[in-house]
Amino acid sequence: MKLTRRQLLKTTGASAALSYTAPFSVADATEDTFQLHAQPQSLYWFANKATDVWGYSHNRLEFQQHIPVSVKLVNQLSEPTTVHWHGVRVPNAMDGVSGLTQPPVQAGESFTYQFTPKDAGTFWAHAHHDTYRQLALGLYTPIIVKEAQPYQVDQDLLFVADDWLLNRKEQIDKDSFEDTHAWSHGGRMGNFLTINKEKTPTFEVTAGERVRLRLMNTANSRVMEFTFPDVEVTLIAKDGQPLKTPIPHNESILIAPAERYDVIIDIPLTSKKQIDIIESSGKKPFLAARWNITRTTSNSEYGAVPALPANPLPNQDFAVQHNIKLDMQGGAMGNLQAALYKGEKLTVRELVKNKQTWTFNGIANMPEQPLVTVKPGDGVEIELRNETRWPHAMHMHGHHFLAQNEVTGSTIWQDTTLVMPGQSKIIRFVAETEGKWLLHCHMLEHQVAGMITYFEVTG
Repeated sequence: MKLTRRQLLKTTGASAALSYTAPFSVADATEDTFQLHAQPQSLYWFANKATDVWGYSHNRLEFQQHIPVSVKLVNQLSEPTTVHWHGVRVPNAMDGVSGLTQPPVQAGESFTYQFTPKDAGTFWAHAHHDTYRQLALGLYTPIIVKEAQPYQVDQDLLFVADDWLLNRKEQIDKDSFEDTHAWSHGGRMGNFLTINKEKTPTFEVTAGERVRLRLMNTANSRVMEFTFPDVEVTLIAKDGQPLKTPIPHNESILIAPAERYDVIIDIPLTSKKQIDIIESSGKKPFLAARWNITRTTSNSEYGAVPALPANPLPNQDFAVQHNIKLDMQGGAMGNLQAALYKGEKLTVRELVKNKQTWTFNGIANMPEQPLVTVKPGDGVEIELRNETRWPHAMHMHGHHFLAQNEVTGSTIWQDTTLVMPGQSKIIRFVAETEGKWLLHCHMLEHQVAGMITYFEVTG
């Protein structure tokens, strides 16, 4: 029997049980120069009891397209960290990859990131040093890059989904960070869902309103699925890149770690007072959030959903100079026998002793040589071949690529794509800024256990 994507996720552990904790207070960072503090924080998901996490001093960053920004990271943590500007096309030295594009920022020190956002859309910033740990602790924040001309909606809302693995004391389960069993399977799954780092948010809307909802999955490994019943849903962007034509979408939205979808939600005039938003990837649906709908005396509703203005991306009909194959192997129930690790060929037993269980093209973790070396302007095609028993959310740094997207049913620009077991998927892109750029699985336990490589753009 051929499994559907939803059935596959349920059978591979992506539907491990969730329990639930309303939108979080938003601190806008609209200035062009500001400080971003990485710091310990407390969140109150349970009555009068703090859960200790990490976070940034701004719960949301807002930039303006084409306007330079300068962000001074101040590290108030007890260990090194960096900031990666996920989906934002930045200079290579600003990409925030510890050990590749910059040294880690030590505790008590600072580093200033400077770049000009080329694209308007929905992005996010997160740690890229010991990412599987620091992201699980909450070290991320969403980014909104505003269009030059405001897109007309009644409200522009964030919907940042995360699952946290909590212990019996309702604290982050730090003991599970090194769970290599989870690393070799679906990754470290949480048991507690938040939206905007809050439990079961309620979004206040009015019947007849049009809402832009910026949907984002910041979980370490969980593929989520959201259903928006009793409202009209239209897809307008994926990973910050506008769709040429908005797509009405009344089905659920499957969203892998690091993916983002911008959707338009039209609240019908006939809506009831409260409508649930459901997370439905598991065996049982869970309440993720609610619309709280007040009445209006207006009898008018919006017309057709307009497209967002296009971002400055290459023409889709570019020529391809480089054809590459990327074979994903390993993991539980895989057929991996041996692989290169740090230049040495190791058996599976030896790889496991080094906490390595996944490979790209027979290499576990960062290779000594790039996957491919290209020049600015070169067209590149990579065939991603998933020979494992598990899904992988493949993310490319510094670039967007063209690939088939199952939610929209078309080939669109993306920076992250979900590749299912046994699936081959082709991604195509034009090399842009010089430097070394990561390509890795954003199931972060898969990344740390081997699924990471890089390509180099050089003049």
